[in-house]
Amino acid sequence: MSKSNVPLILKYKRDFPPDDYSLKVDSYTLLLESKTEKYDTNVFEVGGHKWRISFYPNGDKKNNGNGYISLYLRIVETDTYASDGNGAIRRFHAMKKEWGIARLLPLETFKNPSLGYLVNDSCVFGVEAFVINYTGNWESISVVREPKNGTFTWKIENFSNLDQPCYYSQAFNVEGVNWKLLVYPNGNGRAKNKSISIFLSLADWGSCQMQEAVYAEFKLRLLDQVNGKHVERNVDESYCFKGNVVGYGLGYPSFMSLSDLRDASKGFIVKDTLIVEVDLRFISVSNVSSKKEKVN
Repeated sequence: MSKSNVPLILKYKRDFPPDDYSLKVDSYTLLLESKTEKYDTNVFEVGGHKWRISFYPNGDKKNNGNGYISLYLRIVETDTYASDGNGAIRRFHAMKKEWGIARLLPLETFKNPSLGYLVNDSCVFGVEAFVINYTGNWESISVVREPKNGTFTWKIENFSNLDQPCYYSQAFNVEGVNWKLLVYPNGNGRAKNKSISIFLSLADWGSCQMQEAVYAEFKLRLLDQVNGKHVERNVDESYCFKGNVVGYGLGYPSFMSLSDLRDASKGFIVKDTLIVEVDLRFISVSNVSSKKEKVN
């Protein structure tokens, strides 16, 4: 074959931002006659990663592409994600370095001169990729029912001498999350001077560093220390505690009327001590990582 008859393949970048790459094939007929099964372009860079276009002029027979034009984008380095411009996002990694279309266009359609794909025995193929770099960030979430140490009891002594609007318990930890009970001895909001108000709150609100959402179901309880007829209220629907609103809690402004609370025969205040309890029945546990690890 003379030098003038050798099929000419030109590779060039389009004058667009570096998310495009094109492959121009001159003398397409000669390329077919050379029985070239696949042509890989030179390495090009998009989004900080190196790629190749894999072009099958007579179809990728291994993937049922016989009789079609087959075109693929192949990554030289892993691990990353890329969008094909139509909203489809593909992950390229060591086990899947190539994505594309085995049946991009029927050869019969491609060779039809009236359709403009093959002009003067020349054609152009291209890829436009939007790269999403794989950061390795991931999050897993699990649900724990009846967690260990899910019950916390708070004895409030010298109850009759409390003179502040509200009081927090000491922090207690359940499944890696720190909590506190919040009590308004004389009520809060519309319940002020009418009922005792009791809430459950996240404890790490002082630093405001906790940003994860925590879902929980729980019971709040006032203990009857004489008759054993405790009063409890359920929060049956999972409530989302978020780090950016810690310091606020969920509970009951009107947990119990002050008249019933102070009635000695009902047994809630004994030796000037009130006992408040929370029983966490359900809690979500999240694990967030910035390392390139797989979630099991």
